[in-house]
Amino acid sequence: MHTIDPNAQIKLVAVDMDGTFLDGDGQIPDDAWAVIDQLQARGIKFVPASGRQFATLREQFAQLGEIAIIAENGTVVMDGDKEIYSNIIDSASVDAVIDAVRAQEALDAGLVLCGRRTAYVERNDEEFMQAVAPYYRAVEVVENLNDVDDEIIKMAVNVGTSKVQEMADVLDVPLQVVISGSHWVDAMNHGVHKGLALGALQKELGINHDETVVFGDYPNDLEMIKAATYSFAMANAHPDVAAAANFTAPANTEHGVLQVLRAYLEGRTAL
Repeated sequence: MHTIDPNAQIKLVAVDMDGTFLDGDGQIPDDAWAVIDQLQARGIKFVPASGRQFATLREQFAQLGEIAIIAENGTVVMDGDKEIYSNIIDSASVDAVIDAVRAQEALDAGLVLCGRRTAYVERNDEEFMQAVAPYYRAVEVVENLNDVDDEIIKMAVNVGTSKVQEMADVLDVPLQVVISGSHWVDAMNHGVHKGLALGALQKELGINHDETVVFGDYPNDLEMIKAATYSFAMANAHPDVAAAANFTAPANTEHGVLQVLRAYLEGRTAL
């Protein structure tokens, strides 16, 4: 496992959530808050970067106050209440995804339209809503997704673990389709990803690659991994992420992000 050079002038730490920052139970580790407090005391920005909804991430990190957040797989970047970047999908492409998901009845899929104001679903059975809840705290149930009047920045399809690749393969739509988790397939405009979002935030804050630390584990983190000199793949990371990252952190179940950050804060060269 690797550490950050104690002499590095780090100004920003971006962390994926599921499989990276969150523990094995999908929770923020109790000792994370003390580490984040130390980062902030040094003027280092701590930035959650996730496929999760902005409202969800803001709620999860409410005790930190107004922080920068990369949400919805990089389709929106906020710094407090200030929007740094967002990317809107045209209505024809939104309708194409709705139709494509509805056509795959055998996959038992559920679609979430991620809007600027809130998230929208038309499927509302208990199983699906339980799957949606951890990622989308602000959700509106509608009769017909085609009638939603909001700017859509991302669409997320929930399917069983064994069906994510099949779902990604059959989404023949004019959008970028990525597997963002063991049960989720996301669709967004081409060229939009966490790396683009992080770049927009870095530009806004005047922070470069050498001053940035990134942690990730899944293919939707690949572009973000490439936006930092100190890029860490978790020990549990997808092979593509492990190959792309410059360094390796212990698994999320071992609180690997915190181990690496704590070593840097303490000036250690070993975990």
